[in-house]
Amino acid sequence: MAHLQSLNIIETSHISPSNGTVPSTTLPLTFFDAPWLTLPLGESLFFFSYQNSTEHFLKDYLPNLKQSLSTTLQHFFPYAGNLVTPPRPDPPYLRYNDGQDSLLFTVAESLGTDFDLLITDSPKDIKVLHDFLPKLPPPHVSPEGIQTRPVMVIQVTIFPGKGICIGNTSTHVAGDGVTFTHFMKYWMSLTKSNCKDPATLLLPSPPIHSCRNIIKDPGEVAAGHLERFWSQNSGKHGSHHTPKNMVRATFTLSRNQIDSLKSLVTEQSVNQSPVSTFVVTLAFTWVNLIKTLVGETEDKDEEVFNLMINVDCRNRLKLTEPIPTTYFGNCMAPGIVSVKKQDLLGEKGVLAASDAITWRIKDMLSSDLLKTAPSWGQGVRKWVMSRFPTSIAGAPKLGLYDMDFGLGKPCKMEMVHIETGGSIAFSESRDGSNGVDVGLALEKTKMDTFVSIWQQGIKKFNK
Repeated sequence: MAHLQSLNIIETSHISPSNGTVPSTTLPLTFFDAPWLTLPLGESLFFFSYQNSTEHFLKDYLPNLKQSLSTTLQHFFPYAGNLVTPPRPDPPYLRYNDGQDSLLFTVAESLGTDFDLLITDSPKDIKVLHDFLPKLPPPHVSPEGIQTRPVMVIQVTIFPGKGICIGNTSTHVAGDGVTFTHFMKYWMSLTKSNCKDPATLLLPSPPIHSCRNIIKDPGEVAAGHLERFWSQNSGKHGSHHTPKNMVRATFTLSRNQIDSLKSLVTEQSVNQSPVSTFVVTLAFTWVNLIKTLVGETEDKDEEVFNLMINVDCRNRLKLTEPIPTTYFGNCMAPGIVSVKKQDLLGEKGVLAASDAITWRIKDMLSSDLLKTAPSWGQGVRKWVMSRFPTSIAGAPKLGLYDMDFGLGKPCKMEMVHIETGGSIAFSESRDGSNGVDVGLALEKTKMDTFVSIWQQGIKKFNK
């Protein structure tokens, strides 16, 4: 629950598509969805500048925001539904019941939290953001043992005269970052139009739900994840425990810095091959993070560090028909990048990381991803068992700062779930300069070390 002294809950309501606009629907989980049954929830915050009073917000802005959400949910209806988990051996599934299911929507007012502190890039205690994240209710369990849990909840918090925050918590089982961003941009477009007839607007294409049946499990991939889910007391997954004294910060690489880093890596490369913005930014961040976590006292040069990347399989699977870019669901293939410590932390560590990341991406894109799917679990297990396993949340190409709800673009966004450990958050830079923002959550002393290492690294190539 929110601290009473810092947050006033104004209202809670239930938002759903208008009755009769969406038929009751069940959607089976695919082998892309199943791994997320045991993993943390997705948690995000979008902060916007808003100079008006709470009264003005409630009267003039909130009704349009809620109506636009209702219309958006006509197309993204699983977000208004539930994840249903029957007793084994029946698999979980997504369900939306017309006239019964809805999305819990909370409106709150901040009673003194410093808005400017929340949107700063500088290190801040992770707990300062938690009041503005809605809490996903625990599962409801029927007498027959069927567990039902909402897929998504939303909280909008007003900071009078300063800004608003749109907070979202959802189970990743329903959809990946591509699907979530699609939902947010559709809602944003409708809200910005201020209740104009959707038929007259240039909106993002609606999502496609119908192609789940053509995503065939190539080798009982889902079965292993379901066994793990059932053995871990199904339905009780959520955000993992986070350590004490943890802070989060955002680091920006400008376009000039990225181009300089690209030039340095290209010059060091034997074949002088160019490197992408995503690869070189990720490589630079990963090297600095491992340097921070390892410290200076260890000698295990043969130790291997592992980074997990994801490749979007939309339009890339060799099926009877391609999975469209607007597919609603999870459609990411994991790839493990492995680099020896002596190479990753050596003089040309960023080059070693860049080469390894580039090779892994090319290997995945050139392979038959469906045929390799049965081996994904083995790679992920290797990643989990290694020291300091690192993964990625978000991507610059998602355009997470392209979210104008009629208030201008966000002045800050946070992927809060990186607190659960080992994830690097990526987005385009919020200043619109074609740079990249990198988000991290670390224990306070580790963050201080990372800041120093990051700044030293930039000095090597900054012009």
